[in-house]
Amino acid sequence: MSFQPSQFFNDFAWQSPFTSSQPPLADELRAHFAVHRPYFNDIIKLNEPVPHTSLDLHQWAQPAALTSLLACYSDHIYRNQPQLAREGKPLKSLWAQWYLGLLVPPLVMALITQPRALDVDPQHIHVEFHETGRAATFWLDVQEDKMATTMPLTQRLEKLLIKGLMPVVEALEKSGEINGKLIWSNTGYLLNWFFGELRELLDESTIAELRYACFFEKQLQDGQDNPLYRTVILREGLLVRRTCCQRYKLPDVQRCGDCTLK
Repeated sequence: MSFQPSQFFNDFAWQSPFTSSQPPLADELRAHFAVHRPYFNDIIKLNEPVPHTSLDLHQWAQPAALTSLLACYSDHIYRNQPQLAREGKPLKSLWAQWYLGLLVPPLVMALITQPRALDVDPQHIHVEFHETGRAATFWLDVQEDKMATTMPLTQRLEKLLIKGLMPVVEALEKSGEINGKLIWSNTGYLLNWFFGELRELLDESTIAELRYACFFEKQLQDGQDNPLYRTVILREGLLVRRTCCQRYKLPDVQRCGDCTLK
């Protein structure tokens, strides 16, 4: 017997108000992280009380606040080599790697492995900074992006780039000494690595489609330039980063294992 919509409404008309049986998205994500990446729940706090010391993007990107954070981080990096001239470009590159390296993988997992899409607008994200000045822990006001929920995975990722990451990159670029291309290069490397980490959750064809959209499409679907285009390239059968992250210029900072300068 076919199911009629009227039957559904008649059967449940007595329930007032009608409530969804879906658990809160924050609970779903927390449980998902606990199974597949438990440490995400240490980095990303979902719908938990936000410390008064935490800052949103608008707050930490203010010139005085960002200058203070970077000065603190510079003091930490050069603590054993105070006589060296300090270089702003590699310092900001590594600072950005901490910020995006902690934030992006959980956001990507939330967006492309769950039925409901997380709203990644910076207004929903607060960050608490480590005593050394770099990002340490994020607090998310978890909201569903209902429009993104209806989108294919490649478009969900595009929303992450446009809404979640571009404002961060633009804030750092505006502060001077670093260009956005370097930060996007580091981010492309990060994403390519994390796609490989998701093989337990996504099939190879889906991962290949995501990689192609991220790294080989010159434009995003909304028509603007894709900032991740060719941030990783095919070399000897492997996707590798195209340019150096500059961290080798900083004292007592380990060089990447696959540094392009080797």
